[in-house]
Amino acid sequence: MKIARGFLKPCFIVAGIATVLAAVIGGITSGATAAWAAPAGVALAALGFAGSVWAIALAEKFDLRLTLPMALITYSVKLALVLTLLTIVNSAVPNALLPFAYGIIGGAVAWLATQVVWAYKAKIPYIELDQRS
Repeated sequence: MKIARGFLKPCFIVAGIATVLAAVIGGITSGATAAWAAPAGVALAALGFAGSVWAIALAEKFDLRLTLPMALITYSVKLALVLTLLTIVNSAVPNALLPFAYGIIGGAVAWLATQVVWAYKAKIPYIELDQRS
C-alpha cells in the first residue's frame, strides 16, 4: 500500500493551489466571505480524502480484509461531517454556504483528477514481487 499512497504529495500540492485559487476567485466574485469560505471547503475536501487514505492504510496493517469496511465507515463519517458543517455554516453565516459548497466540490474534483492522473502514470505491479537483493 505504500506505493499506492504516493499520490498524497501531488494531491496535497494541487489542493494547495486549488485553495489559493478558491480564495482569489471567491474574493473577486463574492467578496470577503467567499474569500475564506471557498478555500475552507477545498481544505475540508482534501483533509477528508487524506483521512480516508490514512484510515484505510491503518486498517490494512491489521488485516487486508478490514480495508473495505474501513472505507465504508470513513465514507459515512465524512458524509455526516460535511452535512453537519454545511448546516453549521448555513446557520452561522448564510452568505458563506454557496462558496463553501463550491469549495468542497472544487477540492474534490482537484483531488480526484490528480489521483487519476497519478494512477494512470504510476507503475504499480499487479502482483507482489519478492524483494531480492
